[in-house]
Amino acid sequence: MKVAIVYGNNRKGSTYHCVEVVKNSLLEYGEVSFQEIFLPKDLSELCLGCFNCIIRGETLCPHSKQVSPIITSLIEADGIIMASPVYGLDVSGAMKTLIDHLCFMWIPHRPHPEMFSKVGFVISTAAGTGTSRTNKTMKKALDYMGVKKTYQFGVSVAASSWEDINKDKKRKIEKKLIKKARKFYHTTQNRNNLRSRLFTKLMFTMIKRMIKNYEDTNVDKQYWSNHGWLEKTKPY
Repeated sequence: MKVAIVYGNNRKGSTYHCVEVVKNSLLEYGEVSFQEIFLPKDLSELCLGCFNCIIRGETLCPHSKQVSPIITSLIEADGIIMASPVYGLDVSGAMKTLIDHLCFMWIPHRPHPEMFSKVGFVISTAAGTGTSRTNKTMKKALDYMGVKKTYQFGVSVAASSWEDINKDKKRKIEKKLIKKARKFYHTTQNRNNLRSRLFTKLMFTMIKRMIKNYEDTNVDKQYWSNHGWLEKTKPY
């Protein structure tokens, strides 16, 4: 089982340690390999909003040398973990930068067929509040890429570092993460038996109708046509 992990910062704080709990739990169930992506180390450039990826193709993104390896890791993984500390009541700027770079992979444009069979897990921590919105941002990005199911975990640690968290609170956090990790593992292993989400079906059907009316030279329409999605073929 392959798991791609995207960290919203380079700091090995509470969010990082929560992921460590999940990783150790997954390894107890079977052979699992991890591909770790640390932001902004592995993607240092902000999205310029140039629309090259949307209009002309993702290979023409000025930052494709950094973005392409991340995309490959996501596509090759069976499960995807996105983990971000709360910055300003939402994901870190580095995580948002990655999401901005991946919008061309969303269902309204050119989603990768492989993404429709994956399971996600979003994790966030905060000294105070904001985990709900942070998880929502990451989950929504996975939803729009077609991910089949996504687990969520968010916690207010009431501390600025993992070491400063109250011992009882830390035990409760670890216990909840272990339970979530078990569900994530078994669901990922049996993901082919999962039903596709209603959101995915409705979004795909709506976008299909819209893209059919595009000019034949449109990059998105050519992509959908090449996959047979403008006819009866579906990626889910």
